[in-house]
Amino acid sequence: MIAFIWIVTALGLALWSLGAWGLHTLLRADAGWVGDLGELVDRVPYGALIDRWFPGWQALMHALLDLTQSTLGLLGAAAPLIVWSAWAVGALGLALFGGFLTLLVVLLRRDDRGRAAA
Repeated sequence: MIAFIWIVTALGLALWSLGAWGLHTLLRADAGWVGDLGELVDRVPYGALIDRWFPGWQALMHALLDLTQSTLGLLGAAAPLIVWSAWAVGALGLALFGGFLTLLVVLLRRDDRGRAAA
């Protein structure tokens, strides 16, 4: 059971590291690609039908794209600090959770052995 706990913890750490790498790549990329998405918003099929259900959706999408572009531009310089901090907190949390589960299994095993001996 303990081996299973640590295998799952290692897989979780690998996925957490992959996510941190992806976030770092996204934050360090040039934010200009977000501005190009505005042209795609203008060419959405059935835009008139969507506008009947959600009036002003294109203006909202353009505002969100502008906000995203400016946010990515601001965070780009601080990306290593943000990503490493988030990764460290998550990795520590995973390790502590794995340790807690291991401790729980060991204590429950010890309790079962004590009952069997009595």
